[in-house]
Amino acid sequence: MERTGSKIKLIFVTRKVDRGDALAGFVFTWLRALAQEVESLLVICLEQGDTAGLPPNVAVYSMGKEQGESRFRILGNYLRLLLGLLRQADGVFIHMHPVYAIAAWLPAKLYKKKLVLWYTHKSVDFKLRLAHFLVDEVLTASKESFRLPSSKVKIIGHGIDLAKFTPSFISPYPAKRDRGRKSRGGFKIVSVGRISPVKDYETLLKAMKSFKDQGITDIDLEIYGRVGLPEHQSYFDALVNFVHNADLEDIVKFQGELNYEYVDEVYQEADLFVNLSRTGSLDKSVLEAAACGTLVLTSNEAFRRPLLRISPLLYFERDQPAELSEKIRELKELLPEEREHFRQALHAWVEREHNLQSLAKKNRGRISVIL
Repeated sequence: MERTGSKIKLIFVTRKVDRGDALAGFVFTWLRALAQEVESLLVICLEQGDTAGLPPNVAVYSMGKEQGESRFRILGNYLRLLLGLLRQADGVFIHMHPVYAIAAWLPAKLYKKKLVLWYTHKSVDFKLRLAHFLVDEVLTASKESFRLPSSKVKIIGHGIDLAKFTPSFISPYPAKRDRGRKSRGGFKIVSVGRISPVKDYETLLKAMKSFKDQGITDIDLEIYGRVGLPEHQSYFDALVNFVHNADLEDIVKFQGELNYEYVDEVYQEADLFVNLSRTGSLDKSVLEAAACGTLVLTSNEAFRRPLLRISPLLYFERDQPAELSEKIRELKELLPEEREHFRQALHAWVEREHNLQSLAKKNRGRISVIL
């Protein structure tokens, strides 16, 4: 049956719904945007946190992880919710996790509902291959974000909330809190993301050490994020030991996990956002910082082409701390008019290609076509 976008009743499946969660907080903004494009949004999540502020046409159902349910019970709850909601829904939108698409395939097939997967990561494993085979369509942010050749794949950009992530001088939001930061009035670098080897923080720390060795003392670094997995604790400990042994404790600060409510402020207060992620897909933190008009510098291959179009200063080859430190120095020494040009170009790029409102409309369009 053909549906127009405003009459769609959509099931949205994701890992967590929590407006303040450091990693999943952006899902909350997605739900608000998608809710404007459909009649009702039926959200099934593994774990539910703070959902205050969602529109009235959004209903959230949890599989029960926050209540300590076992994996067996969680699977049972997921299937029960799907079977109950599919009667009133027009289709199922799976966010990121192929295993949810695999489990949803049979219920969706029984009710003759279409299945769409959103996926943005360079990793390709058996679960992704199977999910790709089962779903009707795959939506992704860029060519690098989904690496299985397929006619099912549609590239629609990322979804960055430009009402939240905007240059500080036009931000509609007042300051939300005092984080107790003591700025020394220098050039401030920030990096935001989980603490894990794939984020390559050691290269950034080596660059900071080179500045200290050169007697450059007006550059500070703040790293926000929690340890990704228990096995990554030793990696974090090694980073802390490096900072201590290199006598960088006055200029490098590990700030811990950052509530998503305040991440835009961190970007707006920074002079430069550095990302060394090796995920190979478009890291939304780079896009969020760029939307805020903050200078960005990354070695993530997915950003090579779009950033080099703006300036070669915004991209460097990974595992090259000398090149990283040189580009940081050059960005620090930009003239005010050069800096402003980069700020405007970065914001315009995100607005043009990764605007959340545009993505929501594209999702509505894609979904309404296939339902």
